[in-house]
Amino acid sequence: MAEDKYDVIIVGGGFSGIYNLIRLRELGFECKLIEAGSNFGGVWYWNTYPGARVDSAIPTYEFSFPELWKGWSWSERFPGQKELQAYFEYVDEKFDLRKDCRFDSSVKQAHWDDQQHIWHVTSDGKQGVYKTAARYLILCTGFGSKPYIPKLKGLETFNGVWSHTARWPKEGIETSGKKVGVIGTGASGVQVVQEIGQRVQQLTVFQRTPNLAIPMGQCQVGKQVQDHFKEVYEDIYRKLSTSFSGFPFNWIPRPLMQDSEEEREATFQELWGQGGFHFWLSNYQDILINKESNNATYTFWRKKVGERIKDSKKRELLAPTVPPHPFGCKRPSQEQCFYEVFNQDNVDIVDINAKPILEITPKGVRTTDKEYELDVLILATGFDTHVGAILDMDLRGLQGETIQDHWKDGPVTYLGMSVDNFPNLFIAYGPQAPTAFCNGPVCAEMQGGWFVQTIEFLRQHGFTKFTPTTHAALAYKKHVNMLSDATLLPLARGWYNGDNIPGKKREAYNYVGGVQAYKKEITEEMEHGYPGFQREALGRSRL
Repeated sequence: MAEDKYDVIIVGGGFSGIYNLIRLRELGFECKLIEAGSNFGGVWYWNTYPGARVDSAIPTYEFSFPELWKGWSWSERFPGQKELQAYFEYVDEKFDLRKDCRFDSSVKQAHWDDQQHIWHVTSDGKQGVYKTAARYLILCTGFGSKPYIPKLKGLETFNGVWSHTARWPKEGIETSGKKVGVIGTGASGVQVVQEIGQRVQQLTVFQRTPNLAIPMGQCQVGKQVQDHFKEVYEDIYRKLSTSFSGFPFNWIPRPLMQDSEEEREATFQELWGQGGFHFWLSNYQDILINKESNNATYTFWRKKVGERIKDSKKRELLAPTVPPHPFGCKRPSQEQCFYEVFNQDNVDIVDINAKPILEITPKGVRTTDKEYELDVLILATGFDTHVGAILDMDLRGLQGETIQDHWKDGPVTYLGMSVDNFPNLFIAYGPQAPTAFCNGPVCAEMQGGWFVQTIEFLRQHGFTKFTPTTHAALAYKKHVNMLSDATLLPLARGWYNGDNIPGKKREAYNYVGGVQAYKKEITEEMEHGYPGFQREALGRSRL
């Protein structure tokens, strides 16, 4: 089968994939975007479960292109899945993206050809096998694109309907008047519970670790209000990459214990009232590094949440006296009425640490305590984050080395965007980048801008092969782990450290030095002439 030839193959049609496609086309590069789904949107194409919405407030969760935001308005402070999908359709229409894309096609293999300095890529899907070749390969598979379904004995015997939240059927699942079980209380678990809680006959939530959720502060936002503030949108977008997390706010620049108890209480209350991630990421600068400061933060959180839960037993499970982990060291989800749902008589919570799940039966879920009869079982069990989708590919670099072998002891990248021994490969929103500590579109544009400038640099200088050195990659990995080890993050067991997947290497999967520091590092790499990379040109010696 003949190959289609391109300059760049982009895998994934979310924010990162779209941004790279737009920018590279502007510079005259021939590109093909390959997407497993039937449309743009990335996680917002796949995650259609009840209550699905983003936890970044407008206008930060959109592209910074003026030709887009000038003509678009949202209806809510935190848009839901349907409105987000509509936004991606709007972006597609504005930039005529679809002509350079192949949907319903999953990349199965990508092999580096060191004789020609190109990638040979094979995908498969509804239209059959598709073979392409390109100088550069950009993986925009995201950090949460491979759902994790735990090995639950007997799941295949369940007579009701079951689904993982990230593979919710497009036709939906009827939950009204049904007996529903939800396994997991991460972000999707919280959103599902608060969305369906009032319409089900019975809801049973199986919880391993309480979610230290914070108030979303959702509200309707009119077009007139947004039009008024669009005068400062460009300033907002410029400042996003100067903060710790890619949001228009930053840490309070002093340690918590520097303030009096009264001052701390007033500060906490103000942050709590602002909603969103303010209580997490614009709190005192030391809450993620100082245990005393973190405990004070948790104490306030528990007081605020505990006031909303009537039953003392449920209160202790949802907001325990002893912190289950340092606050903010597992991603706190945003909620609207999650805790109030548990005040309903038809809603129960099961601690699966005390009463583990033994099996899924034809009738429902059996724990060591009892069997819970269900009509619908929802698995809100998260993802094999950062690396799962990449490791599912037959990705081979120099000497045919597979990515599975290369990363057998955990991921090794340089700058969270490239891999030694895998030339001309770029990774967006993946391991060892700010990823889970960065607002998605900000990360997409920051890393995408680096990819585009680097590829243009290579074209201008006639280089055809660009590979980070192993020394640079190993030093960078050590740097990422040292940044994490200087915080309280390793004290929490969760997907930040790979703990949610059996057998996954426990280490730092995110760069936690902050977006501003990360941008400085990757910018300096360019400005200093890419000292961490080897460059070659076909027929010329290595530089």
